[in-house]
Amino acid sequence: MTPAQRLINNQGILFKIERNGSVISELKGTQNYEPSTSKRFVGFMPGSDVQPGDRLINPANERLFVYDTLTDFLNNKMNQLKAYYQTVAEYNSKTNADAKYMFNIGSANNSVIGTQNTVTMNPNSSLQQIRERINSSNSETRDELQQIIPLLEMIINNQVPVQKGLLLKLADAVQKNSWIAGPMASIILDWLLAQFH
Repeated sequence: MTPAQRLINNQGILFKIERNGSVISELKGTQNYEPSTSKRFVGFMPGSDVQPGDRLINPANERLFVYDTLTDFLNNKMNQLKAYYQTVAEYNSKTNADAKYMFNIGSANNSVIGTQNTVTMNPNSSLQQIRERINSSNSETRDELQQIIPLLEMIINNQVPVQKGLLLKLADAVQKNSWIAGPMASIILDWLLAQFH
């Protein structure tokens, strides 16, 4: 018998093992921690039926949530089954943190979705979408609309200084094809925001 097994037999306390809301067994175990990782665990005899997701209930009726198990070896022999646990407060805190972000997304064109602190925008994909839409349109001002893409590319690549009236000569084409105004404004706004970031 290994030292850990002797400790479990002599000083272990009875833990109820709860799985899927039902107590499935009672096992002797000892609460301990790993000095190298500071992880807390309950040591059980090797081969004990304890799995991640189980609840360990000690004699004080406190529940410990098992998040991982590992068989520990000593001198090439199974020493103990370590059931790593969290307290109720730790488990609830982690569960609440995981549920903190919920995204209900319908249509989200040109949107940034997530919990990131920084965003990298790719206006070229938006420009490509506009280009494709212009090419597939049968608008009478299609030639004028096609001039918008290179102009927008030069603006967002800082190749052309933005001047008052720069897009004015294309205003008539934009007015006749109102669907392009939104994507254009979005690209320009993204570019402007990037200038001040």
